[in-house]
Amino acid sequence: MLNSTARRWQHLDISMQQLRALYFLRDEEVATVGRLAEFFDVGLPAASLLADRLVRAGFVERRGDTVDRRRVLLSLSRSGLQLVTELLEGSHLLLRRWMSQLSAEDLDALTRGWRALAGVAAHHGQALEHVSG
Repeated sequence: MLNSTARRWQHLDISMQQLRALYFLRDEEVATVGRLAEFFDVGLPAASLLADRLVRAGFVERRGDTVDRRRVLLSLSRSGLQLVTELLEGSHLLLRRWMSQLSAEDLDALTRGWRALAGVAAHHGQALEHVSG
């Protein structure tokens, strides 16, 4: 899996901002160009250009809002969702592989560290997801 994931990254011709946009759209499911601009703290023309590139690459679908025809809605295409899923699964598999090589003592230390980090994040209003108990 690592080899196929590494090959996928090697042949992936998108910028880090485009990759972040794909993950953003995965989380949002549907977003307007304005929401994309807000997320990246850029103007509408820049967000529209970002969306255009992702649409041309086949990772994002663009459609008009049936309620407000002035709004453009963006969502991941099947190809975009597949890409994000493959990249996440490859990363998770690699992390699991590394963690399986840790001793019980090191896993306990790692768990304590994640809990400490989650506590700090919660204190600042940024809860960490998927922290094991």
